[in-house]
Amino acid sequence: MQRRAAAIYFVLFLAIGAGSFGYITVVDAQKPEIDVQGQALESDDTLRVGDRVYIASISEGSGELKWTDQSALATASLESGSTAAYDNRSWTVVLENRTNASEFDLRQEFDVDAVLANDSAVENETVTVDDERRVVYRENQTLEPLEEYLPTPETLSFAVGDQYEYVPEEGGPVNATVTNVTASAAELTWTTSEENARSLSEGGNVTLDGTQYIVHFPNNSTAVLSEDVEGYLEDTNRQDYFTERKNGLWGVSIISFATAVILLGSAYLPVKD
Repeated sequence: MQRRAAAIYFVLFLAIGAGSFGYITVVDAQKPEIDVQGQALESDDTLRVGDRVYIASISEGSGELKWTDQSALATASLESGSTAAYDNRSWTVVLENRTNASEFDLRQEFDVDAVLANDSAVENETVTVDDERRVVYRENQTLEPLEEYLPTPETLSFAVGDQYEYVPEEGGPVNATVTNVTASAAELTWTTSEENARSLSEGGNVTLDGTQYIVHFPNNSTAVLSEDVEGYLEDTNRQDYFTERKNGLWGVSIISFATAVILLGSAYLPVKD
């Protein structure tokens, strides 16, 4: 009798589990979709918003919007005592002891080795005497301090608002403006182009020219920018509700199958007298 009842319950729970599992396979096709209208973009597509043009880069369900800012500001500092390139020559930046705090000087630097090599009257190398570099004359081996031997260096002065041809670490010379001078450095500013990117992800918000968009990827190679944020949230809430109910069906199936197996196994355990 016990085994017969267990067999009946086994069939009952097996039927419940099978029914739940079968219903899961049916409702998969009824999963709510996100349906928002907007600008569909694929890789290398362009999007103009206001006066800015974006280039899309989409791959594997994520992407970027890239644009070039042609009016970005770049800055550089000329530190006091540092070496600066100007007019294809080397100069020393001089800021100390200035009567006008808004100005700085460039003092010409000499290529000592080249100057000595071009003068047959002196040796090609200096000597150091009492911590001072000196030039050696070939004819009588007399010495002259290097600073006295070299010609008077040329000096250029710049003030706030002046134009300055600056050579950045990357790229060619730029037409910079002296925007600030302190006791330690002079600041230069110029207009340059700058590459920018805005990341795109499912459900992410992107604001372009003051308008907020929500991002949806209907497939791995397409992104849709939609202003219908509320519609997107409603669709995702329906999907969450659907997933919650589907998980409940999975729970019913798993518990039913497990219960059926346990009942059947328990019914056939040996009975002790």
